[in-house]
Amino acid sequence: MDDEQIGFDIEFDEQTEAFLDWVAPERMESEVQAFLARVAPDLSDDSQWWKPPLSTQIMETSAQLFSDWAGFLAPENRELADGLIRFLGECCIRRRAGMTWTNSPGSGTPLYTDFGPAAHFADSGLGCELMPLASELFEEHFGPKGVEYSIRMAGKPA
Repeated sequence: MDDEQIGFDIEFDEQTEAFLDWVAPERMESEVQAFLARVAPDLSDDSQWWKPPLSTQIMETSAQLFSDWAGFLAPENRELADGLIRFLGECCIRRRAGMTWTNSPGSGTPLYTDFGPAAHFADSGLGCELMPLASELFEEHFGPKGVEYSIRMAGKPA
């Protein structure tokens, strides 16, 4: 066996490649940090932004920044909206040991067309899609505390 035969050469479809690029750990971290720098520039490097009360404050600022669902989906806010989705997912994952990023195709529209960002437990498949969480903030008017509740309940059996 030569060196080229040691690894696996797996080919993915374009949608899977798009998700894998999006969810790459170094990219995820840098995009979340860029989002936080924009919405919470005074956060210290050692803050636990994924937990209340900081996460609640970040959602409150985000709600004001976007104003509503249309503002969240506006093309000029695409990068910031992506940051919010990443932030919400990381809040779920960092609070719930064993939860991980997953792709839930079709659940990302209208912001994502190639994949659907979600966070689930690998063993049970329970978790949440992230666009509905953003919808809770803007369309359902649950507010940051309502989204906090949804994050807390993510992955728990109904």
